[in-house]
Amino acid sequence: MPDVAKAQERHEAARKLRREFPRGKTPAEAVAAVQADAVARFADTGKWPTTFAKDAAKAHADALAWEAEAEALWSLERSTEAAAEHLRDSLSADVLAHLDGRLTEILDAAKSAGEALGDVTTAEQAIDAGSDVLDAWRRLTALLKDYRNVREAQWEILRAVSGEDKRARMRGWREAGHGEIKEVRMADVPARIVDAMASDSYDVEFLVWVAQSGAAYVPESYDDLEFHVTTATEPVAYDDHGPIDISPRVLPPLKPRPARVYPHSSTPHLDAAQPTPERPTANASALDREPTTTDYFA
Repeated sequence: MPDVAKAQERHEAARKLRREFPRGKTPAEAVAAVQADAVARFADTGKWPTTFAKDAAKAHADALAWEAEAEALWSLERSTEAAAEHLRDSLSADVLAHLDGRLTEILDAAKSAGEALGDVTTAEQAIDAGSDVLDAWRRLTALLKDYRNVREAQWEILRAVSGEDKRARMRGWREAGHGEIKEVRMADVPARIVDAMASDSYDVEFLVWVAQSGAAYVPESYDDLEFHVTTATEPVAYDDHGPIDISPRVLPPLKPRPARVYPHSSTPHLDAAQPTPERPTANASALDREPTTTDYFA
């Protein structure tokens, strides 16, 4: 990302200018220093300096110029930092999408070569197997470099667009093997594959497995990475007996209960112009005590 690199260089240059700018006084501090010097001279000699107004005016003007440049340098540093961050963040999604497309191309080629490889897992076996298998091994060896470059670029971009807290979390995720495959629980991934992802120690056998799994991806963002890490890890809820199953359960539908009608119940008489309605047929007996929660939910 040359534009991002240039913006970052501008920000670093602005920060260096601000840090190397000499320390000075504000206009109020400069005038106060001239006043203090005049008072001290009068106390020592009994004479008030005739150049006081001129000295105070010059000190104020010099300090005002220093203050203006100091504030301008602070503004320059903040604006270049904001510009670099905005450009980096706005382009990161496009770059990560490009890397995901490049990864797909690499794995498509690796899958084809892996089919020709068969059960061969070492260079010696490839040599013994003959030219076709040896050619497939050579293609996979070259693709390994491309795969590694994609992963290095992926992590570099994700680190660049994240704060320190997020970078620390990503380091832990990467060391656990996350960020390269999705929609697969890490407990179901062979240990040698997890170790390869955690240590970046890719080999031909790893590349063939990833290509055939169909689970490789490049995260679209930090949030996308976090989502897939969460779905690939074990439940975080435990009790004395081990992990708690927090998967949703479907409960049977509740059966509706008919309304209870007691002997003393009556039908509401809503229209006085109409005859009084008959009492409804009772289907329950009144309790001899005050109802409780159990009565309502029995």
